[in-house]
Order: sequence, then C-alpha cells, then structure tokens
Amino acid sequence: MAKARDTLDARDTAEKPLTVDAVGATERKGAQRAQRMQRMQRTDASTVEDGEANDPSSAEPLRVSYRRVLGLLAPYWGRLLAGGVLLALTSLVALVLPLGLQQLIDQVIGQHDGNLLNIVTAALIALFILRGALDAAQNYLISSVGQRMTADLRMRLFYHLERLSLRFYDERKVGETLSRVTNDVTQIATLNDNIVPLAGQVVTLIGSVIIVVALNWRLTLIVLLVAPPAALIASGLARRIWSDSTEVQEALAQATGVLDESLGSIRVVKSFSREGYEFGRFTKSIGALLRISLRRARIQAFVGPVVTFIGFLAVIIVIWFGGREALAGRLSVGQLVAFVIYLIIMIVPLATLSGIFAQTQAALAAAARVFAVLDEPVDPSETSESLPAIGPIQGSVTFDQVEFAYAPNRRVLRGVSFEVAPGQVAALVGPSGAGKTTTLQILLRLYELTGGSIRIDGVDIRAVSIRSLREQMAIVPQEPTLFSGSVADNIRFGRLDATDAEVEEAARAANAHEFIARLPEGYGTLVGERGVKLSAGQRQRIAIARAILRDPRILLLDEATASLDNVSEALVQQALSRLMAGRTTLVVAHRLTTIEHADLILVLDRGVIVEQGTHEELLAHEGLYAQLYTRSLSEEFLTEELDESPPP
Repeated sequence: MAKARDTLDARDTAEKPLTVDAVGATERKGAQRAQRMQRMQRTDASTVEDGEANDPSSAEPLRVSYRRVLGLLAPYWGRLLAGGVLLALTSLVALVLPLGLQQLIDQVIGQHDGNLLNIVTAALIALFILRGALDAAQNYLISSVGQRMTADLRMRLFYHLERLSLRFYDERKVGETLSRVTNDVTQIATLNDNIVPLAGQVVTLIGSVIIVVALNWRLTLIVLLVAPPAALIASGLARRIWSDSTEVQEALAQATGVLDESLGSIRVVKSFSREGYEFGRFTKSIGALLRISLRRARIQAFVGPVVTFIGFLAVIIVIWFGGREALAGRLSVGQLVAFVIYLIIMIVPLATLSGIFAQTQAALAAAARVFAVLDEPVDPSETSESLPAIGPIQGSVTFDQVEFAYAPNRRVLRGVSFEVAPGQVAALVGPSGAGKTTTLQILLRLYELTGGSIRIDGVDIRAVSIRSLREQMAIVPQEPTLFSGSVADNIRFGRLDATDAEVEEAARAANAHEFIARLPEGYGTLVGERGVKLSAGQRQRIAIARAILRDPRILLLDEATASLDNVSEALVQQALSRLMAGRTTLVVAHRLTTIEHADLILVLDRGVIVEQGTHEELLAHEGLYAQLYTRSLSEEFLTEELDESPPP
C-alpha cells in the first residue's frame, strides 16, 4: 500500500501545477526514490546485452531482448503469479465444461435420468459462477500490475532524464522525449496485458490437446494440422510487424514534437499569422503516422482471420470425420460434441495468440525506444553525490586555462583565466557568441569543461558534490523560467522550506511586493504556464526574489535587464543592487552602462579574454571595450530619444 501511495503521489505531482505541498512532498521522498531508481538502473544495466545500448538518434533499427523487457515486470512477480494461478484455474474450469456437456448428452438425455439432469445443470451453473469470480479477480490483478508498471517506468524515465546532460537536450526535440515518456510507455503496458493471458491461452491449448487425445486419437491427428500453418503465418509476419511498430512510434514522436513546438510558441504563431502553416506541418506528420498505422493494421488484420479460417476448416473436417465415426459406433454423440467444442477452444487461443503476438511486437518496438533513453549515460556531474560537500564558501572564483567545446569542431572557450575575489563584481562583456553565457553555465556545471580547471575558494568544482556546489549559487537569466503555480510557489522554489514571511521579505527586496499585492489573489495568484500572465519585468523581479530567498554566496546574472523597458529596468536594477551586496557576482551585460562600477570587467572575443580591468582602465586602453561602450551609449541614447518623442 505504501508503494501504491508513492506512485499515486508522483502521478498527481506530475499532472498538477506546481504547488508548495506537491514540491515539498516530492522533496521529502526524493532521496528514497533516487536510491530505488539507482538500484533499478544497476539491475537494468546488468541485463544489457552486447549491442543493445542504442543512441536514440541512430539510423539503425533499435533492438531489445525479450529478457530485458520482461525484467520490467520483475518487481510485480507476486501479483503476476497470483493472476497466473487464477487464470490457470479459470482455464481448467473452462476445460471441464465440455465434459459436463458430454455427460448431459450421453448420460442424462440418453438414459432419460431427470435427477441426473438437475445435478449436471446445477454443477454447470456453479462452474460458470466460479469462472466469473476467478475472471474478475485475475483481471483486476493484471490491470493493477499494468498501472503500477506504467507509473514506475515513467518515474524511472523522468528520474533518468533529469540526470542527463544538457547536451542530450541540445540534440533532441522536447516533444520526442515527451513521446517516449507518454506514448511509448503506454505501448509497453500492453505487454503486461498480454503476458498472463498468453500463459492462460497456452494452458487452455495444452489442456485441450490432452483431452482430445484421450477422447479420440484419430480426430486429434486432424487437429494437429492446424498448428503448423498458423505458426508459419505468425512467424512470417513478425519482422514486418516489428518494423512497422517501430516506424509508428517514431512517427508519433515526430507528431508530438510538432504539437509541442506549435502550442509552446502559440504567441509567435499567432503574431505572424502562421496558424495555417503550423496546421499544415501537423497534418503532414499525422498523415505520415496514419499511413504507417494503416499499413500495420492491414497486416495485423490479416493474421487473425487466416488463422481462424484454418482452424474452422479443421472443425468442418472433424465434424465430417467424427460424424462417420459416430455412425460407425466408434464415437458417441456426446463425445463428438465435446470434441468439436474442444477444437473450437483450441482455435480461439491460436487466433488470440496471433493478436497477442502482433501487440507484443509493438510493445517491444516501444520498449527499444525507451531503453535507448535509459541507456544514455548520465551527466558525469550527476555521479558526484559520493564526493564531499564543498561546505560554506567565501566566494572566490578562479578560472585557470579553461577550455570548452560543445562539439570537437565547436570550441567556445580557449584558455580563459581570471580570478574574482569574495564579494567582488566581475562583468563579462563582448560580442554575441563570445562565450559569456557559456562561462556561467560551466561554473554551474551545467556542462563539463574540456580543459583547465575552475576553483571556488581554491577547491576544484569537479572534486565536490554538485548539489552542495549549486546550493551556494543562484542565477537570474535574461528570460526567467516560471512554473505554472502561484507567485509564492515560484519564489519559494529558491528555498522550499521558506516561510510566507520570508517569501514576502524576498519579494520586497526584489521590488516585487507592490505589484504582487495588486494581483487578484496576491501571492496565491497563478502565473500561468511559463508566467504568461505577468509582464517581462514582473517575471524578472520574481526570479530575483527567488535568488534573494536562496541567499547564495555566488550570484550569476545573465543579461538580467537586457529585454526590459526603462521603468522596469530601474526597478530591477534596484533589486539587483540589493541582491549583489556582499556577494561574489558574475554579470553578463548587454548594456555596458550598467556595469561601470564593476570591480573587474572581462572582455571576451571568440572565446578568448582580450582585455580585462576596470571601466576607466579599459576606456583608456581604447580597445574592444571602448568600441562596445561607445556603441552601447549610442543605442541607449537612441532608445531614450524614441521613448521621449511626442506621438505624431
């Protein structure tokens, strides 16, 4: 029951907007779930066979072993075993019914025994009631296993996705990743729906064969003609069904990606009147999905009827041959009826097995895509929890010959070296693409540097746990990310255990309390997806309040005022000044007039520090900084002129 409650909690958390209670509950359970996920990943890794780990972006078909997929059901073996036992009992009850019918025909009707008729009828009714009860119990058990496996696999995928490096997301569409967590996992769940029924059909098939052999071996020879053609058809179409199932999942991922992009950028779509264009993109992707799905459906539709036709052809032959046996006195009428029923009972599993086989191929194709994600190596920084915590820091930052490249042919930073003392403000300036934002990202260890070292208080950041490192930092980006919860929830994201008073205090320091108080529900107002209900300046001040609440020793500002108007910028600058007080601050600046008082200005160009010094020193040098500063003054002057010019 505890595990079930955990699963339901996680599902609710994933489906509802961000709330303090949900975040707090997740935080409390996070360590336990992380340990469980690590155990599952270690177990999973031990079952990976040679060549089985695949790159999701690879053009080669993804493959996965049956053993590994069945391993997904291992945690629920107890429920599956109970369901299997119930299903076996149900199958045995079903196998007894034709024998009862035989007795009814041969003994009751043949001997005109009314008392025996009552007994046999009551026994048949009891058997039907028993079978119904067994069916209901095993159906619930099997369904509950499917629901639990789906929830646990989605949590496992999400846990793993959170630990992957940003490079993984740089190379893939969000929609495709979402498709693997939703559509592919749903498809895998059909595997559970088929495993135990498959065992039941096998029991029924074997039991029927044993009984018909006992009834009449000559008729059994005819029955055995059914199996080979059905098996050949199923095996002949297996490869095609697998291939089409893989293509269906890929096409569904593409359609999900288009949907995510279009709806996620709906304001841009509407602003440029591109609704028709986006509808065309989505229609094209859905059309491709439909064509592949119909092709697979045609193959699946072909298998069952052919197997059924072969089976009922055998029934007709049995009726003809059995009738001759009955006329010759070698077979009773009751035995013939029972034999035909058993033959039909055998045909149903064969037809069902063909359908189960097709669904299993689709589930295996989806499983291959899911395992391809789970086989992605985690970000090296995520394995740092075994390292010592860095502890409280003073805030000195040292870059020593730092090199970084997003790809072997995309070097971004080249031998970057500088030092910032505790409490100092260092500004990073330079042309677009010079590596300013990248410098902040590798300091946060969002990416791993490819050369040199970064030290905080003299300690290499790769020698300490990443959690302890990031807990001492906070970043305010140019485009702050807000969640779809309330204003208070978004501020409290900086420190989950903060009280309401501390949240309000942080908001006041960020110049945000006044506009928050005017919102319909104050701090409880929902901000909408990505904070869409707030202005850019309001979102930025909430992000600053979040950083203030975190109380970091090292503050990172990534062009935090670049997209704001003059009024909003003034409010944000006041808030930033309070936030920067007494902290080591690295600022990426677009408007150079905002960093004139920085203790150190670093000028980057093509990944190299070409100048460094104070504002006055760099202006006197008359180099790149002086050029950028002059251009910045001109742009700000022009902006002010346009703002102050009277309307026509």
